Amino acid sequence: MLIVYSTFQSDVLRRLLDWGSTSLEKSVNQPTLPHAIIAVNATNVGIDGQEWEVGVATSSLLRSVRGSLDPVNGVPDFYRLAQSWRAKGRIIDSVLDLIRCYYSSFSVVRIPIQGRYTLLSNQISKLRRTISDRCNESFLTKRKARMLSSSDELSLYLQAAFDHFSGTLNRPFNFVQVSLRHNPIPDDFGGHILQLAICIQAHTKADRNSWIFQRLSPVLASSVLLDFVRHRKGRRPNLIGDCGD
Repeated sequence: MLIVYSTFQSDVLRRLLDWGSTSLEKSVNQPTLPHAIIAVNATNVGIDGQEWEVGVATSSLLRSVRGSLDPVNGVPDFYRLAQSWRAKGRIIDSVLDLIRCYYSSFSVVRIPIQGRYTLLSNQISKLRRTISDRCNESFLTKRKARMLSSSDELSLYLQAAFDHFSGTLNRPFNFVQVSLRHNPIPDDFGGHILQLAICIQAHTKADRNSWIFQRLSPVLASSVLLDFVRHRKGRRPNLIGDCGD
């Protein structure tokens, strides 16, 4: 989640794209892209009343920089970024298209400069609600990607990232590599069955877990038979030996 408290000027958009580009280049297997929320401070209370709506404010500020990708009158750095994505097959017709290459969403919330305390309270509530909504979206996306972290796992990722970038800035941080380091893939059939049983145990509240292997018996027998049919044709089955492979 990226939140910028500033007046929306060209330097803010530049930083937004620079941060997004650096983050994408310095990491691989990143489960989700971050969300960008721009909080425009010190907004004049005399603006059009619709501008206090998040959707209208977002569209308005994007329109103010719609010429940034123009090859002649636009910003050269933005144009080069857009061209690099177009070369990869990405359709970039607007600044929002370019932003969405680095962020899952882009939202703008205006905060009034002074007075109108009811308006100030409403806008702060909108900002908080927007942050909450984007956090929920990120949570669901990470869970769908099976990359949702517990508090302990998040601490491991943060420590791994600190160790990585304190040693090098040229090699990207690999999320999957860190995950496999702490949750290695089993090397044999028995290890996979044990990992499955542990996962089932973690998602059950039963006092006794002996039933897990009772329920796994059909799955285990089917797996042994499937392995035998696929890879051991013409051999007499030796269940004890085959299960140990």
